[in-house]
Amino acid sequence: MESSFWIVPVVALTLLFTAGPVCLAEGDGVGTPELQKGELLFIDDFQTTKVGGSWGCVRGENQSNYYDDGKYIINVAPADSWWRVSSGKSFGDSIVEVEATPISGPDDNVYGVMAGWLNWSNYYLFLISGDGYYKFTKREGGAWIQNDPWTKSDAINLGKAMNLIQVKRQGETLSFCANGKKMADYVDDSFPEGKVGIIAGTTACGGGNVTVSFDNFSVWNIEGS
Repeated sequence: MESSFWIVPVVALTLLFTAGPVCLAEGDGVGTPELQKGELLFIDDFQTTKVGGSWGCVRGENQSNYYDDGKYIINVAPADSWWRVSSGKSFGDSIVEVEATPISGPDDNVYGVMAGWLNWSNYYLFLISGDGYYKFTKREGGAWIQNDPWTKSDAINLGKAMNLIQVKRQGETLSFCANGKKMADYVDDSFPEGKVGIIAGTTACGGGNVTVSFDNFSVWNIEGS
């Protein structure tokens, strides 16, 4: 199992950097042409620990991740903290998707998909929140490179509703989608291939004790590739 707990420093949430990935478009359904699913490369419905990804189980005072009734659960107790879990599977150009449902805690939360994971110093995060915002973040060389603020999107289902989160990668273009609607495209070629996973967490203002349920984590190749 590969997982990581991180207490979010305030500076990482407030500083915007000019280097790093470029946002091509913001807003629903805009940007580059939509990529379609091809062959299914990997799926985990979390019905058993015996097959699928190497998610593992941890039950701790500050964070937990475990299987429960055909779902994969992440709980984060402290405020302003994130917990990330890798599937152990590595992909390049692909479509990664997961059904994510907050089941307890404040709507001012954080959850989403991790991609391009090389190690805990180098990866991408694609995040949404229960109050309807999204964000792209890149960690490189152990430093956070944050190119956009939290941005409101009508594509995101609010509160404790399920959101289908997708990250579509072809070449240096990464598309971030929720519930079939594209929210933004980003251009970055730092991590052309890497492991994929999931993340959930809390914010300073929302407070602690967030629990998010994940289901049907799947990876597809790009149609025609």
